[in-house]
Amino acid sequence: MPRPPLDGLIDDLYYLEGTSPYAGLTLPPAPSALLIVNLGAPFRIRVGTGAETADYTDGCVVTMPTRAWEFGYPRWTRSVGVHFKPWAKWAWSK
Repeated sequence: MPRPPLDGLIDDLYYLEGTSPYAGLTLPPAPSALLIVNLGAPFRIRVGTGAETADYTDGCVVTMPTRAWEFGYPRWTRSVGVHFKPWAKWAWSK
């Protein structure tokens, strides 16, 4: 857990390395942002049913998605992620 003042913004940090826990997952809309720094093979993201899957080599920031999105891990993965607290930026700026 980060120390203040970041503890007011960050819900959790993670490091994931090795065989991916699942090939893909569908994530629902959420009131929080997610940052993923990719340190391995590209992962894939698709938003919407008609959209094509996009490869992300370096990482990505997902800012408060308003619809479900699909996230696909490579077979072997290595990444660092930050889940921000819901509405953290708004609450912190007050």
